[in-house]
Amino acid sequence: MTLAILCSGQGAQHAEMFRTLAGEEAARPILARVGDLTGLDPFAPALDAAPEALAANRLAQPLVVGHALAAHAALAAHGIGAAVHAGYSAGEFAAHGCAGALDAAAILDLMARRAAFMDACAHDVPQGMVATIGLPLREAEAMARQAGAFVAIVNAPDHVVVGGRLAALDLYEAEAVARARHLRRLPVRVASHTPLMAPAAPDLHAALAASGWRRPDAPTLSGLDGRALQTPADAALHLARQVHERIDWARCVESVFEYGATAVLEIGPGRALTRMIEESHPGIPVRAFEDFRTAAGAATWASRHV
Repeated sequence: MTLAILCSGQGAQHAEMFRTLAGEEAARPILARVGDLTGLDPFAPALDAAPEALAANRLAQPLVVGHALAAHAALAAHGIGAAVHAGYSAGEFAAHGCAGALDAAAILDLMARRAAFMDACAHDVPQGMVATIGLPLREAEAMARQAGAFVAIVNAPDHVVVGGRLAALDLYEAEAVARARHLRRLPVRVASHTPLMAPAAPDLHAALAASGWRRPDAPTLSGLDGRALQTPADAALHLARQVHERIDWARCVESVFEYGATAVLEIGPGRALTRMIEESHPGIPVRAFEDFRTAAGAATWASRHV
């Protein structure tokens, strides 16, 4: 068996997300850095912030990526590693950290800067994202384009995320509601992976190029097209591009299996990626870190699939 680790993106952060990790010695330095960056206490029974506050970009990105990095450190302390890594949206940064391309503190510092660069793009006009299920990609593209919005993420042929200014999303939803099976506004305050984020890319690229990125220990896949990023230059280019270009998560998942994965563990808050794998690849063993009460429990499951 060959284990893949997938790192969650934004949207599932919650007040008790660090409860399982707070007592893990290997996770403590990472959680401490998350606390420094966010002003929240990840060692407390629950984060002292309302759900709408946790949706703020400056908090959400370090929290989500910090959870994945802390979970990976706890799993590594139990002897668990992966043969291939990938991450959804902001989670792609965590995937590179899990693969040893940069240490956790540096990744978290990059996330704080990435969030600031992106927030600057949404300073004047509120933005957001809408999950859409049941519309073929071409129809979703046409409706989004007519409304002035953009398809930001392709999760499956009929499962996309549309991003844009809130006024454009209102128009999109009004048109799509009669034809989509499911529409949901995501707890995200920026139109990630759309042209609205293009001004953030040059500063992010410069930060990435100066970060000291190293060749990862295992294949780490780009969300743009599923290719393995093997050099610092490739990583800087693709991670800067993904902030304002569409993510093809469906293709990235196919690439995970092309690299030989036979089981998947999702790390980070929630189990959104786990549900997608369950739907698209029902024969693949897949679990989320948050399915388990302890890191040891997650490691025991993972040890059967490495």
